[in-house]
Amino acid sequence: MSTYIKQRTPERTAQRPVEVKKLNLLLRWWHSAVQNWQRRKMIAALAALDDHILRDIGIPRGEIERVVDGFDPRELQMQPVAPEPEKQDTSYAEFRRAA
Repeated sequence: MSTYIKQRTPERTAQRPVEVKKLNLLLRWWHSAVQNWQRRKMIAALAALDDHILRDIGIPRGEIERVVDGFDPRELQMQPVAPEPEKQDTSYAEFRRAA
């Protein structure tokens, strides 16, 4: 006579792989969205440069998107080295004093 033992798994652990798959899908979507945003930001930053500067870098203006597509995720996170130009905020009162 033999005895058959069936091991039951709780319902939570049975659903866990499905939840993990959903979480992984969400994380992949988020990573893709962030990377796409960084790509568009890099293209805009390079497109804003002067033609002379782009030539110095070695990127023709028409090739900006192709060059950015070749960047790895670390390169897409690069920030411009030059500081942002200061905004000259002149108020109406300053114009009145000058007159």
